[in-house]
Amino acid sequence: MVSNAELKKYLHRLIQNHSSSMLQPSDIAEHEDFVSQIHHVSLSQSRPLYDLVTLSGWYTNTEQLRGYFYAGFSIPRCYAWISPFSSGTMCKMHSHNSIELTYIIEGRLSIQIEEEALSFNQGEFVLINSDIMHGEYLYKEDCTLICLDIDDSFFTRHMESRGEEDYTQSLKKLINEKRSQYLYIRFSPAGNAPQTTAILTLLLQEMSANLPGKKHLSIGAVERVIDLLTKEFHTQVARQDTADLHQALFEDIQSYIRRHHSTVTVQQIGTAFHFSPDYLNRIFRKQIGLTLSAYIQDVRLSEAMKLLHTTDLSVENIAAQIGYQNQGFFYKKFKEKYHVLPGDFRKLERKARL
Repeated sequence: MVSNAELKKYLHRLIQNHSSSMLQPSDIAEHEDFVSQIHHVSLSQSRPLYDLVTLSGWYTNTEQLRGYFYAGFSIPRCYAWISPFSSGTMCKMHSHNSIELTYIIEGRLSIQIEEEALSFNQGEFVLINSDIMHGEYLYKEDCTLICLDIDDSFFTRHMESRGEEDYTQSLKKLINEKRSQYLYIRFSPAGNAPQTTAILTLLLQEMSANLPGKKHLSIGAVERVIDLLTKEFHTQVARQDTADLHQALFEDIQSYIRRHHSTVTVQQIGTAFHFSPDYLNRIFRKQIGLTLSAYIQDVRLSEAMKLLHTTDLSVENIAAQIGYQNQGFFYKKFKEKYHVLPGDFRKLERKARL
């Protein structure tokens, strides 16, 4: 897997290879102006999106040099430059008619979003909704990041799609709802996010090389990045929305358990959702009064009841199929829930049909 350090090196190398010379005019330090010059459009505070997805990446360092990289589908080649800047400079306040999704590879990003001065740290994503005024600060420190400008319809379409193996549909729906209510959403890494850095590296490779299949591969990579927002990151919402976040997480875990009821463990759930079992137990107790372990038992026993009713499988086979290796334990739990042994239930149920 690709690390943040390797992703940083790759982006810096791209900038070095594609920048022809040091640019001096101070206004070129504002990357929105530079992009506008590429497209020969008049400068304004509103930045239009020229592709379904465009990618930019930049860095600042202690030498007060800024490197910048830009690529898009309809642009025949990528662009890059290196320019000096004054520490503390803020890029001109601007907005996009697209969603801006920024990943901080290294250091921290200081940014003004409307009236809020904010800081985002290494490994975090920040999603800024369309038409939100913002401007980045440039400081005499090492900072590297990648920005994806994504068409709003593209983002919504992916968030509302339902993959068969996708176990974070409720979280995605929540993100899609909340992003229209707030200026930004913060995503904090749940771990090292190795898949995310690998996909971002692939995206840089595809967007910087004008090769066949570039558009399709790049769109696929962006879809994967959006998917990983709920797989390798924790969504940070406002305090008043904590209950909504817990509800979405609860629904996704319910779906995950139902899909994997025969093999799932509490530890596996904690790993899949990047939360401690204790934290998830508190959510489940609050929602339905059961621990995760008790809910897994409940789902398995409900599945056993269904199989007893709809199949001729032996009780022993049913117990094994729903995840009980210890038949005695299965009998005990079944009787605790239904007040009858599974074999006796089947006899009573068949007798009632006659």
